[in-house]
Amino acid sequence: MSSNSSAIAALPTVVALDVRAVIENERRGASIQVSETYFRGQELAMEAIEAPSTLSERRNIASQSRQLFDQIRVDFDSLTHENLKSASMQLRELLQQLPEVHYLKRQFPGTCFVIPEWLRIRREVKYGARIYFLREDDAPAPIDILDRNINAVVTGSRPEFEQYQGTLHGYPECCIEYFSESERHADTGPELEAVEPIADCIDENAISEDEMYSTSIDAVTDGIFETPDVYAFFAREFFPEVGCDQARRRGLSIYDTLCEEYTEPLVKDYFRINAGWSYLMAEATAPEKKSSKPPSPGILGREHLLFFLPLSVTTQFYQADQSEDNRVRNR
Repeated sequence: MSSNSSAIAALPTVVALDVRAVIENERRGASIQVSETYFRGQELAMEAIEAPSTLSERRNIASQSRQLFDQIRVDFDSLTHENLKSASMQLRELLQQLPEVHYLKRQFPGTCFVIPEWLRIRREVKYGARIYFLREDDAPAPIDILDRNINAVVTGSRPEFEQYQGTLHGYPECCIEYFSESERHADTGPELEAVEPIADCIDENAISEDEMYSTSIDAVTDGIFETPDVYAFFAREFFPEVGCDQARRRGLSIYDTLCEEYTEPLVKDYFRINAGWSYLMAEATAPEKKSSKPPSPGILGREHLLFFLPLSVTTQFYQADQSEDNRVRNR
């Protein structure tokens, strides 16, 4: 195992494979949205398996962080830059105290920080938090990102901030412009357009919260690797321009890089989960749904839930499955 792999082995798999691409200079940066879904996913994953005693501390960190995160409340009198900046400073001070933030900082061999994230939807302003992972030689100051976000909320210039975020995450420039400049019509938007090439490969009948532990991501995304468009989904929250060769080439390069260190079934599931996650998020933007809530942990199958475990634990499951497949073939 390379030093880079050892350094990120304790990170949740859903984070670790993203940041591996950052470490290997395939992407400028990566991030994860801090939410109840993120923390609950880790708790559910450790409940669903016979978690080794070494994960007891990890379970406590996720549980304590979720409890503290759920207690956070933010308020401000009016939507001004000054009020939002003041609220952001108070919120960031609370976020930095989360055990999860301290844990991720220790495990990532680069620059890692958490900042509030604001979103203005019509007259309502919603807030959350995002943890960024960037190389030390290419990381902006956290306050710079926050100031741009606040300015976008106050002035209503969200597309400009989305472009900046896309650059931070190392997305192809053409896809960044496509997403931020696309017109949002009544029945479609850039998210729905982006997932059209893979839509026929997603079996919604296989998606069920009641049977997510017995369902495999293979069943949900049957045949998705028969289309090269799957490689364009090399990150969560990334919606590529339809037919973008640059996105596909970037994804294929990341795929090959990951396969140099990890078993190919794990890497394939990483792309399957990214594609399925993007599909569900795109579907949630449809006029009849209009939801920004992330897909439930495990909704895409048991592999989706496994990806909330530390990478070192998840790889053990895949290695065991591969060994069993080899034994069957050799009989």
